[in-house]
Parts: sequence; C-alpha cells; structure tokens
Amino acid sequence: MSDREIVEIVQQQNSLLNRIEAVLAENQRLRTELQELKEREERFRQIAENVREVFFVISAKTDEILYISPTYETVWGRSCQSLYEDPQSWLLAIHPEDSYKAIATIETQFRTGDDFEEEYRIIRPDKSICWVRVRAFPVRDVMGKVNRFVGIAEDITKRREAEEALKKSEEQFRLTFEMAPIGMAISSLKGRFKRVNQALCDALGYTQKELLELSFAQISHPEDLQIHRSLEQQLIKGKESDFQIEKRFIAKNGRIVDTLLKVLVVLDADDRPLHFNNQIVDITERKYMEQQLLHDALHDALTGLPNRALFMDRLEQQLKKSQNQKDYLFAVLFLDLDRFKVVNDSVGHLVGDKLLIEIGRRLEGSIAPTDTVARLGGDEFTILLENIASKSEATLVAESIYQTLTFPFNIEGYELFTTASIGIALSSQGYKKPEDILRDADLTMYSAKEQGKARYEIFDNSLRDRAVKRLELETDLRRALERGEFEVYYQPITSLRLGILSGFEALARWNHPTKGRIKPDNFIPICEETGLIVPLGNWLLQQACQAAKDWQLKYPEHPTIRMSVNLSGQQFREPQLIEEIDRILEETGLEGKFLKLEITESILIDNLETVTDIILTLRKRQIQFSIDDFGTGYSSLSYLNRFPVDTIKIDRSFVSQMQANGENSAIVKAIVILAHMLKMDVIAEGIETTSQLAQLRLLECEYGQGFFFSRPLNHQQAEALIASLPQW
Repeated sequence: MSDREIVEIVQQQNSLLNRIEAVLAENQRLRTELQELKEREERFRQIAENVREVFFVISAKTDEILYISPTYETVWGRSCQSLYEDPQSWLLAIHPEDSYKAIATIETQFRTGDDFEEEYRIIRPDKSICWVRVRAFPVRDVMGKVNRFVGIAEDITKRREAEEALKKSEEQFRLTFEMAPIGMAISSLKGRFKRVNQALCDALGYTQKELLELSFAQISHPEDLQIHRSLEQQLIKGKESDFQIEKRFIAKNGRIVDTLLKVLVVLDADDRPLHFNNQIVDITERKYMEQQLLHDALHDALTGLPNRALFMDRLEQQLKKSQNQKDYLFAVLFLDLDRFKVVNDSVGHLVGDKLLIEIGRRLEGSIAPTDTVARLGGDEFTILLENIASKSEATLVAESIYQTLTFPFNIEGYELFTTASIGIALSSQGYKKPEDILRDADLTMYSAKEQGKARYEIFDNSLRDRAVKRLELETDLRRALERGEFEVYYQPITSLRLGILSGFEALARWNHPTKGRIKPDNFIPICEETGLIVPLGNWLLQQACQAAKDWQLKYPEHPTIRMSVNLSGQQFREPQLIEEIDRILEETGLEGKFLKLEITESILIDNLETVTDIILTLRKRQIQFSIDDFGTGYSSLSYLNRFPVDTIKIDRSFVSQMQANGENSAIVKAIVILAHMLKMDVIAEGIETTSQLAQLRLLECEYGQGFFFSRPLNHQQAEALIASLPQW
C-alpha cells in the first residue's frame, strides 16, 4: 500500500470521525434543548396551575383545547377533562344573555386571527353566576399562519359586583343629593360650588346655574366667613376629617338664613384632598324659636318686661361692677301695687291684667333706657337703676313713679286709679349677693306699706334687724301651741242697761319662755300670714267654750255667761270650719246660743256669698255673729242689711273721740241708730271714762267693754270677777 493510499485512508477516517463528532455534538445539543424545553414546560405548568387565572391554548384549525390550566375547574366549576372531551362545553356555559355576543366575537377573531378580549357571564353547574374576562392572542407558525390561540381567563365576579355596587352607590348618592330635603353642595378646595342640589337653591333663593357661578365667600355672612375658611384649612392639612358649625348665609333677596353646616373632606386615591362635601340644614325657624324661648324664659309673659331671672342676672352684673369700681353706685326699687286685689275682684282679672301691662309701660317711661324694669309676678315690679350719682337719684325716680301713677288708667271703659309702695336699697351697703339687695328692697317695700301705702322708703339696717326678729318670732310661733305657751285672757262685756257682767271676749296671749309676754299686734299678723291662725283660732275657741260651760255650771246663780270669739278670714276659708265648731260645742257641752263669733267687715266683703252661707248654717245652731271694729274697714252701710249678723261692735277709735260735752259722738250715734233699725244690738269698745259710758247709755247702746270696766283677765281673775257679781 502506497503512502498515497495510506494518506487517503487516514483522511477518510478523519472525515468519518469528524462526522461522528458532529453527530454526537448535535445529539447533545438536541438533548440539552429538549431538557430546557421540558424545564420550561414544567415551569409553565407550575405557573399555570398556581395562579388564579385560567391559562388555555386552543387550536386555530380544529378548535381543540390543547391545554387548560387547573384553575378552570375552580372558575367554571367543571373538570378539565370534560373540556378536553367536549370543547363546546366552554361555549355552552356562557349565560344566554351574553352568549350571542361572546360567540360572535370568538368566531370573528378566530377567522381573522386577531387578538380579542371579552367579558361575559358563565353559569356553573350549581347555577351560580360567575363573571369572566377572556383575553387571547394568536400564535403563528414559521409560515406566518395562525396555528393556535393562547389566552387567559380570569374571574372578575367580585370586580363586577364592586362596580355594580359602586354604580348603585353613585346613583343612590345622586338621588340622595338631588332629592335631599336639606341643602347639599360639593365645593372645591377654594370654596367654589361644583355641584348643588335644589333644596339649597330653595333655601337661598338662587337657581342652580346662579349658585354654580358663586363661591361660599360670596354668600356667607361676613362675620362667619373667617371661621369657615379656618376650619376648611384644618381639613386640607389633614388635621381633621370633618367639622360642623352654625353659619349664616345671605339669601339672594338679602335675607339672613341660619344654617347648620357640616363639611367633609373627600380624598383621592393618594389621600390628597379632592373636594368638600357640604350638608347645609336651614335652621332659621329653629333659631327663631330658640330666641323666642330664650326671650320667654327671661321675660314676663303678660307684660313683656324682664322677669326675675333676667333681672337677677343684670343685678349680678351691677354688683360685680360695684365691687370692682369703688365709687360705683346703683339702686334697686321694689314696687308693690296697693290694694290691687280689689281691682281683680271688682272688675275682673282680664282688666287687672291690662292694668298691669299699662303700669309696666308707665314704669318704663319713668327710667333711663339703660335701666331695667322687671315684673316678678302678681303686682310686684322691680327697677334696677344703674350708675347713679347718689341716693337722691333713686328717690327722684320713686317720686316720678308716684306721680305717673296718680293719673287714671282708662281700661275697657273703667277709670282705674292705683298707688304703689316702694322700697329702695342702695349698693353702698356692701352687698355680696344679688338676692341680698333684692331682699332688703323687698323688706323696705313692706315697711312702706305698713306705714300707710302710696309712699317709698330707703333701706336701713334696722329693717333687716326687724325682719330677723320677725323670722325668729315666726319660728318660735310654730312650736308655741304644742308647748302650751298660749294663754286665754278674757275681756269682760257689760250690759250698759243693767250694769252687770253679760259675758267675755276671749283673747289669745303668748307667754314666750325667754322674751316674756308678746303683744298680740306682734304675733297675730304673723299667724295670719303663715296660716298658724287656723290651729290657734281652733284652740282659742275650744278653751273659751270650755271656760264658759264650766262657769255656767259653777255659778248657776249668775246670769248666763256668753262667750265671744274672733274668727279669722283663713278660718272661714277652711272647708272643715262648721264641723270643727260642731265638734267643739259637743265636746265642751256649751249650747250654741251662748257663743258669739266675731268677724271683720273685710271678711264679709271679700267672701260675701260664701261667708253668708256659713253664717246662715251656724245660725241654725243658734250661734250669734257680730261685726268687729265696724266702720274702720269698708264703707259697708249699703251691705249691712244683707249680712245675717246680730251685733255691731263700734271700734274704740270712735268711742275715744266722744268728749264730755257730747261733741264728736255723731258717728257713734249714727251707728247705733242704724243697728237698731236693722234689729241689731251694739257693743261699744274702748270705754274708759264715765262720760263715755253716760253718753253711750243715752244713745241706748246695749253693751260695752273697756278698761273702765276691766282689763283683760286670765282664767282665775275672770272667775273671781264672776263670783263677785260686779255692778257698774
């Protein structure tokens, strides 16, 4: 074998080896690519099987399902195998209302080879509805032809439900916004209106178009704008999420509209302020009602004047001012009309109310605009005089009031006159509390009334001292009866014709354990005011009747003793009065004909019909009645013949004026003659001299009592007098 042949053989072998190496290298490359492909397929499978979306591959030629990810079973509610076996089941699951459009889209895109996207509903085997979003794109071969579609289907049920809910919410918001009975507006961060409803337009008198061209600043009350903008800035800075204030707007016609404004800041997706939602409630009527209620709470309903609450508030302000300013002086006047009850009782409460209104107007005309007139109730008024120079200013006002009240009031055809008692208290007394100065003005007013009415007085400390003593006396009075501190004294009543003792008038006396004997004038008025006169009067009647019966039994030879007892107006108003008198007569055994009850003219006049009925009822028990202190109360001659009474007692003030020469006895004579004409007998009080006794006997006055015969006697002294058979 030649070298050439050997070389050729070697070359052939090398070429073969090269080809073998190339085949082996290609084989290795193919194996590597196959492994990489398997790895990619595995990664794709893992991804496809672990995501929420459904991955699918469909043959463009045969519509065969080449691949479907396991998520299909969760979304469609069907197995993947069922889809492989019946690819049409995909389309058959589409909701009937969506199928036509969905299938048309799929067929069109498959034919044209374009990308497509569609949203539709599918019906699961359990009849539940699921919304899906299907997106697919074509995959082309080396020739550029579409051989399959690769796509993703995702469950968008929650998104669609959220969108539907949002849509409904937006619609609901729109309806709520438009139909709301309160004003609503959406405004920019700079305060311009972006949207308004009809209720707001109605409240402010603008059209929607007009309001949308305006801003909050242009329709806000100037005094309220700054606080509004300040609070909005707090929302913009994120310091607050909303606020609510009362705010005034200016309506188109210039009217002020009170509102309750609530503002909420709306944020965008990045939590940045977007705009404001405003709720605007018209509270104009409510504010008016509140102001009216406040006015009513601080003013008298009848006169429209400040009431006690407002007066005390202003008084407290003045008191603080006087405490802070050394020389500051003010005064309080407490005014009470004299005998106002007579007006109500005679012409009626309607006229009385109108009189109070007119008096209030006159009082306002008597003071400076800075001063205050208030009605505390009933016929009581107070006046606050601010910043006066001296007490003479206060007295000048009091005199002015006195003068203005002297002119008649013409009301409902009646010409009425009235006067007032006025108490004045000055701040110079160093008061700490407003109620103290009002109390002292009240005390002073009562002092003026006690001194004769139609006058004024200025407070001094003696009045307060008297008031304290009176309060102490009232407190002691409430315990005096149960402690047995009262005692009955008996004032002898004498027959002037026979000169012998005919009976007694029972009188209550108070023996105070520390203050000694208290005068009746000091405690009887307190009993009248507090109602204690009723139990005291019943006790006195019981004691007097028992004493009369005891003396009748003990001294049968003496002319039968009669007992006179005073009855108060309050006792007459007690519904059990008759039963109480019956009980006392039964317990004591005293016959009614030996009891005489004394009443005043005022009791008869004030309660004519009621008192008359009671008197007639008691007269059936043979109880007699007398009018006490006749002539000192009312001019009651015209009523006298209507009163079913037996006796008239002439007041001591008339008897004391009778002189030895017979002068000044005309009134006594007239009373005696009148009484006799009306078949009544007469008792003269306060007989102290033989001259008075002689004149009364000449006038044929039947009975008398007074110091000439005897002072009031205690029980033992009275009994001794009976036993002595006195003769005058």
